[in-house]
Amino acid sequence: MANNPMGAHHNPGLVRPHPPLPGTPLLDLLAEPPEERPAPEPSGRDPIAMALSGVAALFATVALGIAVLTWLSMSDLQTIVAVSGANPAVDGGQAPPEQAASGQAVAPMPGQPLPGDQMPPPSAAAATYSQAYRPQSLQLALPPCGSSMTRYVDLDEPRVDADASRADLFYQARTGCYGTPQLHLVNGVKAAVVARPTIRPTQCGTSIRNAPADNPIRLDTTKVICVLTSSDKAIGEDITQKMVVLVVSAPTPTGQTTVRANGWHVT
Repeated sequence: MANNPMGAHHNPGLVRPHPPLPGTPLLDLLAEPPEERPAPEPSGRDPIAMALSGVAALFATVALGIAVLTWLSMSDLQTIVAVSGANPAVDGGQAPPEQAASGQAVAPMPGQPLPGDQMPPPSAAAATYSQAYRPQSLQLALPPCGSSMTRYVDLDEPRVDADASRADLFYQARTGCYGTPQLHLVNGVKAAVVARPTIRPTQCGTSIRNAPADNPIRLDTTKVICVLTSSDKAIGEDITQKMVVLVVSAPTPTGQTTVRANGWHVT
């Protein structure tokens, strides 16, 4: 075998340049060979993880779309229910009265009876009135000092020192023997302090409904008072309820006062 010093020390990683081809220009021979670009380094992202992230994003988008559609559907459903409740004749039937959002009962359809717990109380403003008695004068005085006596007044007759079971109000000092006198209303009796003694009973009914008086009523000056007697008491005694206009003069230092009463039947 011939001695070959190059072959004896052959390096497989060493690439020998190829001899130039015949006819190659001199400038091309002298030019540097083009640099080889290094191969891109592999990224640290796992393709499986990237795929799972894409799937998760897709599911999130779908879930958001479903939530939006559900919200829109519920809003449309509430609108339909509200329209149906406003027009119960849509389904051809009459729905029972329901409780409104504010807590007030919805009025039933015409001709439908009211439930027992929704029956309106009798209104004095819508009542009719007829004269029960002409103006009568009553004398009120505070009980003797230290006495346990109470001055009861029955406005159905009218009468002073009436039986307590038939009384509509009673007359009493606020404190001590000669304190400012007061009129106390018995349970079920309603009143209003008004300005004119010529007030009509219908106007009294409106005043009692819109501006009821405190109980007791302080009698520090002359006052005009509309009084509506108890409907329960009238039913129990089988008599008519009364609307009475009282003109109470300012009491004297000893608690003496004069009351003029004018009464009407309430039917």
